[in-house]
Amino acid sequence: MKIRISDFIKQIKTTKDTVRHYEELDLMRPVWINGTRDYTDKDQNDFYAIKEMQSMGLSLKDIQAIFEIKRNDGCGSEQLIEGVLNSLNCELKLISEAEEELNKKRLLIQGLVKDLEELG
Repeated sequence: MKIRISDFIKQIKTTKDTVRHYEELDLMRPVWINGTRDYTDKDQNDFYAIKEMQSMGLSLKDIQAIFEIKRNDGCGSEQLIEGVLNSLNCELKLISEAEEELNKKRLLIQGLVKDLEELG
């Protein structure tokens, strides 16, 4: 199935700017026919994969690297799996550090609440 950008953005619920930005980053590669872009199911799948990886905290730079490995080595390649694992492990580390910081803040605030309740 090939569709024009106006129908494509309605289908995936995004903007032309977002799609064009992803194209500029070489994350999406629509088919060019007579000077216009046509989008396929693969483009839709790529868009959803990008959004899913972003929702996990991966940057567009990380996603670019993952897509490049996928194009060069294939979906099930060791290098692709290793690249995804490295990106996810970095994100897990950042999440753990953020959790530790939040936990410290929570404990501090709980202590202040307790002290204030004892005063009142």
